[in-house]
Amino acid sequence: MIRFRNPISDMGILIDNFKKMYIEFSNMDYFDLDNIAEFFAREQLASSSGYIGDEALKRSYQIKDDSRKSMKMQAKSYAELFRFLGWITSGEKALYFNFTYLGVHVALSGDGAKALFEQCLLGIEYPNHVLDVKFTDENKPFVNMLVFAKALDEKIHRDEILLGPMNLANGYDSKEINDKIEYLKGIRASKNINILENEIQKLADTNCMQTNSVRNLTRFVISALEFTGWFEKKNMKLYGKSAPFLILTSKGYDTVASIEKSYNFRGENIDLKKENSKFLTDIALLCMFRRANFEVKKDLSNYEEILEKIKSETGKEDFLFSPYQFFSGQELKIVLPQYIMDIGTEHRDFETISNIDIHSFKTEAIVESKKSSLTKNEQTSRMLAKRLNDSNGNTENAIKKFVNDISTMKQTDFYPLIADLLGFIFNRYAFAPSAGNNNMRYDVMIPDDKYSIPVEVKSPTEEEMLSAKAIRQALENKVLLLARKPYPTIFDISSIACGYKVPNDRSDVYKLIKEIYETYKINISILDVETLIKSAFYCARTNSYYDVAEFIGKRGVIKFENL
Repeated sequence: MIRFRNPISDMGILIDNFKKMYIEFSNMDYFDLDNIAEFFAREQLASSSGYIGDEALKRSYQIKDDSRKSMKMQAKSYAELFRFLGWITSGEKALYFNFTYLGVHVALSGDGAKALFEQCLLGIEYPNHVLDVKFTDENKPFVNMLVFAKALDEKIHRDEILLGPMNLANGYDSKEINDKIEYLKGIRASKNINILENEIQKLADTNCMQTNSVRNLTRFVISALEFTGWFEKKNMKLYGKSAPFLILTSKGYDTVASIEKSYNFRGENIDLKKENSKFLTDIALLCMFRRANFEVKKDLSNYEEILEKIKSETGKEDFLFSPYQFFSGQELKIVLPQYIMDIGTEHRDFETISNIDIHSFKTEAIVESKKSSLTKNEQTSRMLAKRLNDSNGNTENAIKKFVNDISTMKQTDFYPLIADLLGFIFNRYAFAPSAGNNNMRYDVMIPDDKYSIPVEVKSPTEEEMLSAKAIRQALENKVLLLARKPYPTIFDISSIACGYKVPNDRSDVYKLIKEIYETYKINISILDVETLIKSAFYCARTNSYYDVAEFIGKRGVIKFENL
């Protein structure tokens, strides 16, 4: 059974993180897992022990055993995924990485990266010379997922993916494929979910795994299949009760048609000692770019005779094989020497010490959410629902438009909006005190019976990024609240500063937050509008909220759970 790592479930973020890595590492002689872990910490792309950023890396690298360093293991998961997608390859050592010609196209092609990602899914092939895996399957799993779905009435269940296209001894054998499809049709004909679950239990037992662990192997798979637009998720009662199925879309049909007219070539059939290995791999790469809508017509015209010969012998018009996802770094130098990338000259040594400093004073902390069946802010809930509806249910677009809409908002409108959003995510009534009230000099108050929090707010027309002035005012707010006690609070609860954007990583703001804590032991947290809006949509979607008590002892940039 094929097993996929799952460092992240959002494929858009996966691609964006790769592009950020390319910017960071493209001038280096090579980069390794420690470089990736340090970069992810600095850019807040991964977490450890409930922390992100500097603190996450420090806590992770306090452990001597590499296999228990969570940040390094997250870097390893990303690296493995980028390797089997063909975007990076190993250099002199297995864990010394460089970008491939294919990876550079993903990093620099803008929106074209998604189309390349789709082709890379089809190019995933086992066995390969990229990764040393324990399973023995011979298969292009994503190709067969599409083939199976079409054969199973244009729909497929997660467990059927595990039992079928991810569990083929020989995924190129038409008899085994047809037998497995009939096997799945038989299970589906029972209309009994227990039959399906029994088969998954057998699969788990065969692989010495728990059923939940087996099903977790599809997290990357399901996310990728939906992200491509090949499938849409829909609940159906084919097994007697409602269960989510992936339904083949028109784009999915077109992709299956493309597969059916392609020569599904295996990397094992290429003999590196033969001269034809070079033009076969070049043709395969150019066909891959063509399917991703890159202009390669002129390049492919050099191989017209060979393509005609392949068509006459196989009846296929296209060539389905991804050399960067099959060959090792050394083999790529043999078969595709014309695409070998220049290696940078920068070198970075990484010292794995527990008190490591990563170029800034920036600290972050994660705040977890709690479930709630009630909301005390119906008006805000309706506003978020309307914005989501106006964006055709696309949360990412709704967030972008919301952030853009308030980019020129002035204090009179911005402060009450921040109060409404904070009240919504904390499931309480937060408010912006009226101007001129000297006893309530806070821009927004989040009241609580025990943990009231003052909020310093800066509108985008006041300052685009939170400044040291905002931090000093957040400190003053905390001191005044403790002294005058208009609302109950405790010393350790944060005082918040909220603005349109948080400062750059090396801003003096983070140094000031650190110095305030070291001098007065007062915690200052900062928050940007986009994160606040994301958290509001998350709370609305999941019927959850954040507890103000979570802000005890928290300082630095606040990152809400699951965003």
